[in-house]
Amino acid sequence: MKDKFRIRIPSSILICLLLVIFTRVVVAKMEVGADQRHTKNDYVLMDEDIYRDPWSAYQTLLQHQPSEVEEQHYQWWLIRKAQSENLLYFYEKFEQTLTTLKPLLSEQNNPAINAYFYYFSGLIEQRKGNYKQARSLFNRGMTLAKGIELNQVYIRAKQELAYTYSLADLYDTSLKDLQEAFVEAFAMEDHFLIATINETYGAIYGYMSQYQKSIEYYQKALDTYERLGYQAHVAEAIYGLATTFRYWKKYDQAISLFKRYQKKVNYTPNEHLSYFSAYGLGMSFAEKGDCQQALSYIEQAFNLNGLDDYDAELYKRKASCHIQRGELEHAERSIESSEAIFATMPELTNTAWQLENQKIRGHLAFAREDYKQAYQLITSYYQAYSQVLINNSTSRVNNIRASLELERQEVEKALSKQRQKASTLANKNREQKALQQSYFIVFLITLLTIVTVVLTYQFKNNRRITALTRVDALTGLYNRRFCFESLEVLLAKTKVDKGAFTIILFDIDDFKAVNDVYGHPMGDQVLIEVAQIARESSRPGDIVARIGGEEFMCILPRTDNEQGVNVAERIRQNVAAFIFNDEKNQGLNITASFGVCTSTKPEVHAKTLYAMADKALYQAKLSGKNSVKDGSSNEL
Repeated sequence: MKDKFRIRIPSSILICLLLVIFTRVVVAKMEVGADQRHTKNDYVLMDEDIYRDPWSAYQTLLQHQPSEVEEQHYQWWLIRKAQSENLLYFYEKFEQTLTTLKPLLSEQNNPAINAYFYYFSGLIEQRKGNYKQARSLFNRGMTLAKGIELNQVYIRAKQELAYTYSLADLYDTSLKDLQEAFVEAFAMEDHFLIATINETYGAIYGYMSQYQKSIEYYQKALDTYERLGYQAHVAEAIYGLATTFRYWKKYDQAISLFKRYQKKVNYTPNEHLSYFSAYGLGMSFAEKGDCQQALSYIEQAFNLNGLDDYDAELYKRKASCHIQRGELEHAERSIESSEAIFATMPELTNTAWQLENQKIRGHLAFAREDYKQAYQLITSYYQAYSQVLINNSTSRVNNIRASLELERQEVEKALSKQRQKASTLANKNREQKALQQSYFIVFLITLLTIVTVVLTYQFKNNRRITALTRVDALTGLYNRRFCFESLEVLLAKTKVDKGAFTIILFDIDDFKAVNDVYGHPMGDQVLIEVAQIARESSRPGDIVARIGGEEFMCILPRTDNEQGVNVAERIRQNVAAFIFNDEKNQGLNITASFGVCTSTKPEVHAKTLYAMADKALYQAKLSGKNSVKDGSSNEL
């Protein structure tokens, strides 16, 4: 029997092979773990990923949820998850995530996490209309962020704080805070933060009816967002542009942009975004007068369960459409729904948003042929609304000047610190005194030159801003803010002189029909021509201003009632006699209605005089238009 041959492998070689195989398996597992594991620093530094593609970032976060045992790691994951949900408009999930995070927080916790939490919580309260609570939360977030130099959260919270003030019609405070945020973002050279602030400026100026400026700021923000590739913010800026065009009554542009917004929100599968496009389209079509399409979009919005304050606005437009269609009971229910929402938001009481319900009720009473109640409601509305406009027309340039003055003081402080530093270095290094002094002189001259240039620029810019805030861009007349400021000043002077004082309010009749039939360019031309007629028909020393869309005011110092009525009648006749030619050179006749009010008593207030003239104007409208009505009384 033959022996079997056996191959013997030395044990040393076998051990080496086993070590190689084991090492390769361990390395492979480590590589896989490195690909799947996210560290705390990954979550801290993933802002850019979320802004560029919030949906992909959100999916990545959901796939890599850390253990709750890793406390700070888990908290940062919750912060980034909430941030993504906010940009994706997953508002319920956003609130649930913050509810999960809240019990994990403490004073000993990472202050950056706490700062984000308060900032995000402020957004939730802002959307609910709890503006006082929102402001408190934003301030807490700002305090924490500033303490640890978390500049982006600090400036975003400050920006949202400014926007929250604007929602309650506190525009002076809003612009002041926003100016400070802009200066800080500009100093950081953070283009994204500057864009978000420009976007907020766009929203606030839109609320203040400064539409051209609003469009400019929104466009700046949009350009930056598109350059950065931030999809969610691009969509928001387009929505802001659409909203401003709606406020401006340029409905075709607004509708086009709202439809563009619909296409831009495809970065997220969230159907809730359809609410905002339906809201914008419903509001635009309603205000344009196309109630059939408006009611369709409004019902779409209601079915999508949107924000309460937005729903209140939709109910108002729905009520107006029902009145237009003669569906008065439906209109009544819509007004009641809007009023019920505003009742839950006390900070919106006596704002333009809430007061509009009173105006719509007046229109409903008129449709029901209850003319007395209609007159009382609309008169009461215009008195309250006029007061809101007067309150919001105080000088805002002083706020900007104050902010620039703070900047100048900071430059002076910096200069003082540099002097102290140079002095200290000179004392320690006397052998280089001559060289250091020459450096210091060059530095000082350069810095003083920079300060001089900055201050000169600020001075010229202030003069330019002051001029812009006095004149209406379209007609060249004085604007509303300057007109009411002048009214206060001249009335005070009249108290000393003890003379008569007259104002004239007039409004172009059926101006909406001109826009609807001939187009907005023709409407603009009519406004320009009427402004020129009023200017030429008034006297030297009179102030003529455009204070609303098609509404004008003339202030006539040292003018009795008879003279004031004569001036109003002269303007009325000249407007009625003028032939307005459209682009086809076809003639168009335009008329206007006038309200005159004269005061001879020193104690009369500007708002009283304005309200009486406005009431007379309303009487002129009711009496068939193209007439002059005198609203003066013995009490004035």
